[in-house]
Amino acid sequence: MKAPNVSLGLDVGGSHVTAGAVDMSVAGERALSMVRKELNSFGAATEIVAAIAGCITEALAGREPVASIGIAFPGPFNYAKGICTVLHVGGKFERMFGLHLGQALKDAAGMPDTAIRFFNDAHCFAVGAYMQNSLESKRTVFLTLGSGFGSSFMENGELVTHHTALPESGAFYNEPFGESIADDYFSTRWFHQAYQQATGQNIRNVRELAKMDSEVSKCIFDEFGANLGGFLLPWLKNFGCDELVIGGNIAKAGHLFLNPLENELKSLDSKVHVVFCDDTEACILTGAACLGNREGEAFDGSAGAPVPAYDTDLLIERLRHEKTAAIDGLEVRSWEVVRQKLHAALTAAGRKVLWYDIDACLKTPPADEGRLGNGFHSLDDQKMRVLHPDTSADLCIVYGTGAALCGWEGKLVNLDSALETKPVW
Repeated sequence: MKAPNVSLGLDVGGSHVTAGAVDMSVAGERALSMVRKELNSFGAATEIVAAIAGCITEALAGREPVASIGIAFPGPFNYAKGICTVLHVGGKFERMFGLHLGQALKDAAGMPDTAIRFFNDAHCFAVGAYMQNSLESKRTVFLTLGSGFGSSFMENGELVTHHTALPESGAFYNEPFGESIADDYFSTRWFHQAYQQATGQNIRNVRELAKMDSEVSKCIFDEFGANLGGFLLPWLKNFGCDELVIGGNIAKAGHLFLNPLENELKSLDSKVHVVFCDDTEACILTGAACLGNREGEAFDGSAGAPVPAYDTDLLIERLRHEKTAAIDGLEVRSWEVVRQKLHAALTAAGRKVLWYDIDACLKTPPADEGRLGNGFHSLDDQKMRVLHPDTSADLCIVYGTGAALCGWEGKLVNLDSALETKPVW
């Protein structure tokens, strides 16, 4: 039976994973029971899954089971389906590319009936910071300043991902600024570059720079604050922002760039209240737990579509002795429903499966186009070359229309040939 007021949130980073059991019945700042584990984001899929699952089980040890878990995960990621699509982020999580992480974590943590939901970490920060700080602002902009430039937005306490006054992408990081993009100016690497250019020397981190209290360090923080204010000014004005919430490691030095930031924002019609968050991680965990506790959305757009009957025994027999396999089919309307049924059958047969979604390899289509033809010609060759099975796993299956093109060794199963009766659409 689920404990009525406790939810679990996770924050997955490049070097660690943190879990926090959050009492959702407490108003304002919530006490967290936290567990932190090291994580090698360059490791094999099974290694990463084991680290995250271990953090979950340790955080819930001695507690009543929870009905759902919310996980803040860095992008790119298919949050709705729970599929890892992280690529070209310095190699981090790349060996999990295409993995159905939600299913893998359910199996590894021994929680088959628990809903595991994934969310953008900037969104989790926004929800958590709004709750932890008991904010009441009508239009709020949230920033996370660290290794990257994260952003999210709220209107009357609800997340906003699309708005005429905001970037089309729903985030600031890729917007033009200076000689490149905002992410290059409002992240830790800008401080490293600025200090190196000013002195010819290097710093270990922004914290070291903040402790210097030198003319050089003051000038660098002044320039950072002025740049940030200059970038934000038109966006805050158009959005009608009344509160700016800043988190991330750089926010710990907020007192060093607050004045130049506010000076740049003086021309706004009304003053924007600036809030610095001391504990970004606590906000992310709280937000993840809160979002995970909300009712989940359908995994794909085929909910309610007729699902034909497949000869499950035949499919299990074909996969019984395989190490890797590809399951393809043209007439499948709901791959997630089919995958869930096959997973249950394979689990009952004693197989431990890692599932890889071929849709992770789809090319990004223009806004006015969808999947091309039957899907075969819309697969991205570069992504296909990154999609690899974890050889240490019991069984790896790549599934979906076009899976036959993945190039994996092992059994190729055509789902259409396993139909017990031909569907009539």
